Amino acid sequence: MKNYTLNLYLKIYLIILYLFAVFFFFQKYNNYVEWTISEWLINYQGGFTRRGLIGEIVFQISKLSSLTIRETILTFQITTYLVYFYLLYKFLKDTNSNILFIFAIFSPLFVIYPIAEVEVLGRKEIFIYVSFLLVVNIFSIKNIQNRHYFYFSIILMISCLIWEGFVIYISYFIFILILKNNLLFNRSFLTKLTISLIPLLISFYFVFFYRLDENGLKMMCQSINECYGAISYLNRSLSSNISEVTSKFQISFLIRYILIILIGFFPLFLLIKNSKFNYKQKFKNDYLYLIFFIIIFTPSLFFYYIAQDWGRWVSISYTLSLLTYVYSLKNNFVVLNFNRINYLIFRKKFVVIFLFIIFAFGWTPKTLISDDVGSIPIYRKSLEIIQSIIR
Repeated sequence: MKNYTLNLYLKIYLIILYLFAVFFFFQKYNNYVEWTISEWLINYQGGFTRRGLIGEIVFQISKLSSLTIRETILTFQITTYLVYFYLLYKFLKDTNSNILFIFAIFSPLFVIYPIAEVEVLGRKEIFIYVSFLLVVNIFSIKNIQNRHYFYFSIILMISCLIWEGFVIYISYFIFILILKNNLLFNRSFLTKLTISLIPLLISFYFVFFYRLDENGLKMMCQSINECYGAISYLNRSLSSNISEVTSKFQISFLIRYILIILIGFFPLFLLIKNSKFNYKQKFKNDYLYLIFFIIIFTPSLFFYYIAQDWGRWVSISYTLSLLTYVYSLKNNFVVLNFNRINYLIFRKKFVVIFLFIIFAFGWTPKTLISDDVGSIPIYRKSLEIIQSIIR
């Protein structure tokens, strides 16, 4: 498939998904027990608290405008996704027309996931994706200067104040800088990296150790006239979250998610496995790039122990992994060996189309650890939209 054709399909795909997202955002706006909305309502009116930055911005804009808080949230969500989809298209276009790359882009773990599993749509990891795309764009510039590390530092700090779970995925952000520095861990680079991480560490300290007391939580709820969902989880301890996971854990759930990861990551895994660094290395190892990916992926496993949204954790890891691979490829940090990807199954067009439809649109992981795998999600969501319009 030529790059022009792939770009066109990608543009159409993202436009359709964005329209789906806007429709479901309006549905969430009208739902007064919607968990996603409750996350955006968290603010600093009762004092500093985790995840409160966006909610405080929403609260202040609502006060200064004629919009209600929910209308402001809806505007933010629609705008944020528009920015994300725009940055995503600009980043992915003209990259590669290899069949495995096409499968990787259309994986049900990637951009389609929040649409297929609407419960995830509008959750705060969207800011992590936007932040990551900003970082890879900044560090795609030929000559990196100190100000670019400053931008990197500010992006990390803001991301942490929006959603502290971002820290689990910091390895992906650091890996971008390592790639840009040609895998050289010299004193200058390590100094810049360390200084860049200081604002993040300070913000995480306050996020982790400062919690609202009962009066502060009451003041925050009074400021928005709502108090439910994610707000009720603000003062929960880490141990209570862990017990929520362990109490529901079953071996069958673990097996299910191992299969989800193996299948959903499979095209991307083949790309990574058949790619190698385009650097002059002291130690020759064709699988060094794969080893790096395993290292940066590993910290995310901690999330499966402390929170039960396993479908989200898989999707976030996949999204950041794919974007990292694309960054590596676009900046010539790695080379893909096409000769090694010469599978007979890809030579039959009918088989490829059939496998693509089943792989990309036939299934989706659900949000929670105990939920079964969903089937034909786009068909179901399309039907839901049609039925809603007809009513």
